[in-house]
Amino acid sequence: MVMKDTSAQARRRQSAVFASMSGPERVACAVEMAEEAKAITMAGIRSRLPELTDDEVFVEWLRLLHGDAVVDRMVRCSSSS
Repeated sequence: MVMKDTSAQARRRQSAVFASMSGPERVACAVEMAEEAKAITMAGIRSRLPELTDDEVFVEWLRLLHGDAVVDRMVRCSSSS
């Protein structure tokens, strides 16, 4: 995937930084970016739907990631246990 909002120079620099990292450092960086993306997304859900509880925000986040069918199945399974 080519980033269209990033200059070629910035992409080269980013690639050089990632290449200089060890495997565990790259994994830690990926985990940190994923956690930040989750936090930003959940904050967006909260701002659009302030009436939702924390659990409901989490379900809506899952819905964005996995779609209605998967989340509805998960919710049904957790309700029946």
